[in-house]
Amino acid sequence: MKIRSGDIIGLILLAGVAACRYWTPAADFYAERCYPPVSAMLSWAASFVHFSLEEIVVGLFVLSFLTVLIRAIARKEGFFRWLLNTLRVVMWLVVWIYFGWGNNYFRTPLYERLEITPAHFEQAEFERFLAKYTWELNESAGGAGGWEQSAVEQEIKDFYAARAAGCGYTPLRKWQHVKEPLLNPLYSAVTVLGWMGPFFCESQVNLDLPEVEYPSTLAHEMAHLAGVTGEGEANYWAYAYCRQSANRAVRYSGLLAILPYVASNARALLSEDEYNAWISSVPVEALDDNAAVQLFWDGKRVRIIENVQRLIMDLFLKSNGISEGAKDYSGVISIIMTMDGYFKDSPSAPASPASPASPSKPSSPSVPSSPSSPSSPSSTKDLPRLTV
Repeated sequence: MKIRSGDIIGLILLAGVAACRYWTPAADFYAERCYPPVSAMLSWAASFVHFSLEEIVVGLFVLSFLTVLIRAIARKEGFFRWLLNTLRVVMWLVVWIYFGWGNNYFRTPLYERLEITPAHFEQAEFERFLAKYTWELNESAGGAGGWEQSAVEQEIKDFYAARAAGCGYTPLRKWQHVKEPLLNPLYSAVTVLGWMGPFFCESQVNLDLPEVEYPSTLAHEMAHLAGVTGEGEANYWAYAYCRQSANRAVRYSGLLAILPYVASNARALLSEDEYNAWISSVPVEALDDNAAVQLFWDGKRVRIIENVQRLIMDLFLKSNGISEGAKDYSGVISIIMTMDGYFKDSPSAPASPASPASPSKPSSPSVPSSPSSPSSPSSTKDLPRLTV
């Protein structure tokens, strides 16, 4: 069978993907030298429309697979010719995904680049973190006024240029704006809050997103656009942006987003009495908002579709070096403690409301509405976001 010139180009690019996966210096070169101009060009090409092009590209690839199959049947081309043509489509799909964004998965990890050691979950250190977090949550809860989308988006870009770029990530361009998804009901059914598309480097946010979740979700997805691959780390950058904002509502969004993870770790390290004492110091507004967000997404999710999506994402993340898979979201607390130590910029706070205790069995990251009445639904922030 004749080898096409396109096949040769595709195989060379596919070899580049393999080089990034198995040789870290190649992935570092891609992240530092290739991804910035590639993401700029792809996102610029897509910037002339307000809607996302990602679903369209996925649809075209599905159509390509079907076309190859139907043509093979109609022309009686035989199995091996059908297989070869199918593999051609797969090759270009893989090349586009990984050269568009995915090769960032294989670069030198953040801690190794910064030459820092991850924080260990010692009770005293967590106690200090818990005190600061609770103080900040109380300070931001009940703030008057809201936020304006374009202003938040620009603040995120400025923050990442000043902070994330120094950690080896790509500054965001002026034409890179959040896009509207075309299949939003599907994403609500699987409780996907936002996602970063690799084909045209587009950040999308679910149109059904409650207002309180918007700033932190947008910052999470724009962190992916900057080249962050880990879900826990993207949660960290979203939190880091929100907590330093001059806008009280934005600060509250970031702090509320990690409340389920804070509660999960508090349950693991504090006794029941100490945990209840901590919960009593959490503002009622935050507990009510957390419960309201859970109920909102519970009313939209379709369990069967959601479970399939979670499985696919878990496998995708694990296949790209994220060993925790979809559970990687929960690693945000350790990252916050580590990076706070690195940047040394945590706001001051009063002493911890509870003394350390022997670890108890970890619980679900759900947060009770009161110390004596735990809520059963899991937090929406535990549900994976589509970031490919």
